[in-house]
Amino acid sequence: MHRTLGIDLGTTNSVTAWLDDGVPVVLPNRHGDQATPSALGIDSRGALLAGREAVHWRAAAPGSVVTEVKRLIGRRWDDELVQQALTTRPDNAPPVRAGAGGSVEIRLGEHYLSPVQVSAILLRRLKEDAESAAGVPFRRAVITVPAYFAEPQIDAVREAGRLAGFHVARIVPEPTAAAHAFGVRAGEDGTKDYATVLVFDLGGGTFDVSLLTIGPAYFAVDRLSGDNLLGGADFDALLDDHLHERLGERDHSGELDAFRIRAAAERAKIELSSQDVSEVVLAPLGRRGGSWSGTVRRTVFEGLLSEHLRRMRETVESMLKEGDALPEDVQRVLLVGGSTHIPAVRRILEEIFGADKVAHSVDPMMAVAHGAAVEAGLLGTLDCPAETCTVEGIPATADACPGCTAPLLGTATVDCPVCHVPAPELTAVCPVCATDLSGLRAATPVAAHTECPECGRTDNPASATLCLDCDAPLEAGGLKCPDCAMVNAAGLSTCSFCDGAFGTAPAEQVTAQPIGLELSDGTVEVLFPDSTPYPTEWRRVDDLVVRDSGGSVRFNIWEGPHLRSAQRNEFCGGFVHERTDGLRGEVPLTVLARLDADRTIDLKYRVDSGDWYKARLRRVMISPAVGRKAAELHARYTDFLDTWKQEITPAEQDALTEITADLAALGRGEAVGRSLDGLLDSARDTLELCARARDASARASVAARGGRGLLPPALLEELRDAAEAVRDARGAMDTDAMRAATERAEDLWTGLDPAVRVSILAIRFAEQDSYPATLRREVLAARDALRDAVERGDQAAQDTQLVRLGRLYEQGRDQFAEVSTPAAGSVLPSRR
Repeated sequence: MHRTLGIDLGTTNSVTAWLDDGVPVVLPNRHGDQATPSALGIDSRGALLAGREAVHWRAAAPGSVVTEVKRLIGRRWDDELVQQALTTRPDNAPPVRAGAGGSVEIRLGEHYLSPVQVSAILLRRLKEDAESAAGVPFRRAVITVPAYFAEPQIDAVREAGRLAGFHVARIVPEPTAAAHAFGVRAGEDGTKDYATVLVFDLGGGTFDVSLLTIGPAYFAVDRLSGDNLLGGADFDALLDDHLHERLGERDHSGELDAFRIRAAAERAKIELSSQDVSEVVLAPLGRRGGSWSGTVRRTVFEGLLSEHLRRMRETVESMLKEGDALPEDVQRVLLVGGSTHIPAVRRILEEIFGADKVAHSVDPMMAVAHGAAVEAGLLGTLDCPAETCTVEGIPATADACPGCTAPLLGTATVDCPVCHVPAPELTAVCPVCATDLSGLRAATPVAAHTECPECGRTDNPASATLCLDCDAPLEAGGLKCPDCAMVNAAGLSTCSFCDGAFGTAPAEQVTAQPIGLELSDGTVEVLFPDSTPYPTEWRRVDDLVVRDSGGSVRFNIWEGPHLRSAQRNEFCGGFVHERTDGLRGEVPLTVLARLDADRTIDLKYRVDSGDWYKARLRRVMISPAVGRKAAELHARYTDFLDTWKQEITPAEQDALTEITADLAALGRGEAVGRSLDGLLDSARDTLELCARARDASARASVAARGGRGLLPPALLEELRDAAEAVRDARGAMDTDAMRAATERAEDLWTGLDPAVRVSILAIRFAEQDSYPATLRREVLAARDALRDAVERGDQAAQDTQLVRLGRLYEQGRDQFAEVSTPAAGSVLPSRR
């Protein structure tokens, strides 16, 4: 049986567990610890430090150790929650910046990495330690996430697991995993046949609370609530601020003082969970090596937490109300997460539910990892990971999808020796730092064989369920029955021998918040209300239309409670349906949507009565606002290239086409491989410069040709030279030269007598047949009269014809054929 690793990927600490003889067992790391700090660092020689090693190194170089990356994974730089999370980080934490496509990047050593890449490095270390401890390879994983994670964060965690070398079999909400670990069985300890259980999960970075119903072989999540930015890290920040205030004007500006104060705050928080007073000593302190000592009392700490405690209590009470439940309806309260050790937190729950209902039977730090291992034992089938394949229910013993041969096991990976980001074996060049990886090979995997407990044969394949010699049952990957002690096959929730219940079952999950489609008026058409059980069947939305679009249809999916303003919610992803033939008027649109077992959104749609299309949501971190601006700018580029295609130079064509492609990608929500900082401004400047240069060159040329007799010969020569200089710069797409030459040509043009300028333009438009026939005849007649006056040297007649041409030019401005402005990118659906 291919073994699956259960992983609690925590904000502060991470824990791994597996089913050993049908029982969840935490796997120690290389230092013998059950929990691994979710920290990564780079030492002075460039070597990777993980877990405890990184935490110790932080005392010497806090700016080289990354922590709490889970708060940033799957989010955009302009996300309000990202900016809020950054305010709680220590002042000397590694730099964080906006990355390509509007994502978030964190500096690890000499390189800026995405939160997905940082998490993949950590997961890779957890995988290595778990395999060493268990003595078996783990090429599949069940990874837990906060219940309040939106779909982009879930997808980012899955991607980090894939990058680390796992086939991610399931993403499980942390409260659900914790409930698996407690193994609440209906009828036990006075619970009813169908028990209502509340899971209170307060970890290092997130807070979740869930209401569940558990019965014989039945497990359902009824309600979810929580806060993705509330946890132990925030409590550390409060104590950190408190210690800074206590220090007052005492010098604490030393190089490592910020780290010492933060570390002291973390220690005090932990100590105050078990004692009333914590002693704090800060030494050395300041640039002259002073010291400070003092105490922090639990009552003071609880006072600092008062606002957070109030929010937690309100969240619990609100969720009960929304779930039509009373405190007395809850039979058990399960505590999860290290921060539930804080007495004030437990006291809230005891006040609401009574002390006898608050369960302490499982270590809150280990509960989620235990539950992830249990979930692995409940998974008897897998779905194909390929986007275009629809095969479901593949036996967990399979190595690949029977329909499309997509692998159901993680790929062998190598670690880049420079940036440390894992990459698939045989990758030629590191995609992050361009280091040559061609000579690297994955480490020899732990033997993927199963030893028979009866005859001792050691080379049974990992996927075998029976010994090849004696037919004795091998490790089946399932749960041990608490009644008869039989280890069952994976995928069972009741014993195959005695029919006894395991105390848990595959969970029926629900959505935490509404998920919906953005409409053109900025509101949300709800596809899945909050508390929708998933996976779902396809849901159809009719009566949608697309109005007055010359281009494409955009689908934006959001998750959150703000139905009147889509952009106040969490952006799940977007998709653009390109229409080369355009759309006009009111075109019918039909949308189908569903959620899979991991809460991933699938979308299908049909425009008018055409074919059905499948949409793959793009979850890159590009802001929808940036996408709209890019789409509008792309329409302007397309119009410019189409209008002036006969006049622009090959160099201009190449440069503008390249930018047009980037803008099109941004408009579709795709990353462009470079930072968005200044990209749109640069694109606007480039288009403006090309348009100015074309106009300046054309006007200078027209003035040089049409100004004979009206302008001095020296000025005519200057105009010709200026036009030639602009053309030369455009031919090389030398932007600096273009700008200088354009400004010179513009200065010459604007320095002309206004009446002469207008007359030259009117004559040029007439000669190009740009005017209606009657007006054109009048302009040409005035032109001929002006030329006659110039030849005669009759200044009064010249002035008369210049005034006449000016009047005709004004008439012509209103008679040009109207040119329709192209649609600004794609449009959103509307209600009929």
